[in-house]
Amino acid sequence: MKKLFIAGALTWFIAQPFFAKENVKEVKSDVKEVTIFLSGAQVTSAAAVTVAAGTTNLVFTDLSPYMWDYNIQARGEGDFTILSVVRKLNYLTAEDTPKEIKLLQDSLENLNDKYDYWESLKKIYEQQEQLLNANKSIGGQNTGVNIAELEKATNLYITKMTEIQNKKLEIKSKQKKISEQIAKINKQLTDWNNTKKSSTSEVTVSVSAKAPVSGKIFLTYIVPQAGWTPYYDIRAIDNSSPIKLEYRANVWQNSGYDWNDVKLTLSTANPSQSGTKPNLATWWINYYTPSYTNTSTYGGYKDGNAPPSTSMDLEQVNSEEDVKPKQKTNTSTTTANFTVMNDNSTNVSFEITIPYTVPSDAKKYVVSVQEMSLPAQYKYYCAPKLDKDAFLLAKITGWDKYNLISGEANIFYEGTYVGKSYLNTKTTNDTLDISLGRDKNIVVTRTKLVEQCDKKTIGLTKKETIVYEVSVRNKKKTEIEIDIDDQVPVSQNKDIEVELLESSSAKYDAVTGKLSWNFKLKPGETQKVKLGFSIKYPKDKVLTGL
Repeated sequence: MKKLFIAGALTWFIAQPFFAKENVKEVKSDVKEVTIFLSGAQVTSAAAVTVAAGTTNLVFTDLSPYMWDYNIQARGEGDFTILSVVRKLNYLTAEDTPKEIKLLQDSLENLNDKYDYWESLKKIYEQQEQLLNANKSIGGQNTGVNIAELEKATNLYITKMTEIQNKKLEIKSKQKKISEQIAKINKQLTDWNNTKKSSTSEVTVSVSAKAPVSGKIFLTYIVPQAGWTPYYDIRAIDNSSPIKLEYRANVWQNSGYDWNDVKLTLSTANPSQSGTKPNLATWWINYYTPSYTNTSTYGGYKDGNAPPSTSMDLEQVNSEEDVKPKQKTNTSTTTANFTVMNDNSTNVSFEITIPYTVPSDAKKYVVSVQEMSLPAQYKYYCAPKLDKDAFLLAKITGWDKYNLISGEANIFYEGTYVGKSYLNTKTTNDTLDISLGRDKNIVVTRTKLVEQCDKKTIGLTKKETIVYEVSVRNKKKTEIEIDIDDQVPVSQNKDIEVELLESSSAKYDAVTGKLSWNFKLKPGETQKVKLGFSIKYPKDKVLTGL
């Protein structure tokens, strides 16, 4: 028996290396680099690690719960081999409610109780009001009313109703104040709920080493709760100087963790959008045959077999707050001077070379991307039929080399904010037109010359003659160039004949009916042009669109 025990113990001891548990070690990492896409962001966290000989499971804890599973990557610096990367959610690490939030929740409950109390009291006064109105008749049907009793009852009714109405007004005022307090607390609680963590991610990186070694592990993953949108500040000193364009980005994130002092890169890529080319299915067409079977078509494809959607848009949030880099220099006040642009084959990235902090609060923060001076030609434009104001346009050539993408723009002219515009870069034109807003110093009028207009009937035909005069006056102190557009109607019926009678040498497009003038105006100069046309049509018909 003794020999058997010794043999069993020896067997257990020898077998231990083969059945020993893998070494598990928790690791805390810090976010070092973030690439923000138009939708989503790629986050890189780093941690210093020490691993023993053999296999070690390094558990990276307290990570964003929103990371995508299928694109988590790990790379290392050190003499070890990465075997696998696995992610899971940990619901046991939910964030505890802070003391100040608990106080807000208690205050909210107390305010709701007060509101309910005043609501109950209001209903009591309303019941009293109904009771008074139901019993305000005096005397019976066969009994007269004593004047003294009537006066006494009337005074009592007035007194009681006045008291009730005053109480109801008082209650309404108290409820209004309580509702305002409730709204403020709810807003604070909503802001907190947007940032609290109900769970966290854990990523286990299994590594193998031949001997104990120290090194670094870098985790890279994508979170969808982030993004950026471009916008521009466009400044023109006058109508002869270059345009100053400030390229900015509204960045936001709600990953569950603040990005503190990170290396920030903005990319025009969109990882949530499929990169698979679409396949064009056959577009079937046939005679319509009524059928009682449950068949349908969708988008012109037989049996509803439309090509699958190849893109997914993630929600974006808007706000306007500036974020300031924690590292300051004496040579620049914006990050535009610290931006390195990389033009890749399918997208453009802007690398900000100073650290940035972006809180996880779903609010947008401003990052300066680039500042550039663009040569421009200035010209005014007006379509007085639609709008009698003249718009100043800056025409920029060679704009495509600046890697701009479409976005809203704040327009400043002569040091004054003139409004918002939209910079549309999705165009194949060589010239990019930027609207700098309205200029009230260019006065445009469009007047119908009634004395030259005519309407008469000749046999079975009716003929109308219409003449307009367009006047443009330059009240500025400098010479300007302006384009004026107007139009004459275009017939869609052979029985309706339109004839251009007068155009003042305008450029005329007979297909669209468009008339265009271009001229230069010296300071204080006025130019006038006329357009006249006639329309012949059957007298028993009524025209539309005239």
